[in-house]
Amino acid sequence: MQPTVIEQLTVQMLCEIYKKLGINDSFDPDLVSSAVASNDLWVLDWAYDIRDEHSHNPHHVTAVVDTLDMYSFLQDSFERLSPAEQAIVEGQVPRASSQIQFRGYDGNNEHDHRRAVRYLVNDLDRFESMKDVATLNSHSPVVEMYARMYGVFEPIRAGLINRLMTPLEIVSVLQAATHPNNRP
Repeated sequence: MQPTVIEQLTVQMLCEIYKKLGINDSFDPDLVSSAVASNDLWVLDWAYDIRDEHSHNPHHVTAVVDTLDMYSFLQDSFERLSPAEQAIVEGQVPRASSQIQFRGYDGNNEHDHRRAVRYLVNDLDRFESMKDVATLNSHSPVVEMYARMYGVFEPIRAGLINRLMTPLEIVSVLQAATHPNNRP
């Protein structure tokens, strides 16, 4: 359910009153105001477990969560590899150590994704290991690339219980970043 303009205005005004009176309880008026203004009502579901019968995560939010989860595993797994195992990955994927770093989303074309990362990491305290890269601008569209990578990662993810990724699993996910038309 999308709030009407009048409902949005009412919430914004209540947030201003909330701040002016200095009310400090479980609601953050800045977060509520920002989520309503940007029409990111899913944030309220995540922050306050406020669900209506029609609420669901928008597709871009699910994609961002999947991408951040994937990059968390890529980074943690690569960092814990032995030098010899890292060399295997680097031998198969040039500059692998830089490619395991989340690049952000395109500031010109992927606004919803960028906002979702900011909310998840900075406001909702999810994926805290991504704090330093949450607001990065990739300067080119990356949603399709991340989707290709996640398509390879998803079946691997199902088996990542009490273990990290192997060198070959890391290689397969990183290689998916290259568009199929550009592969040798």
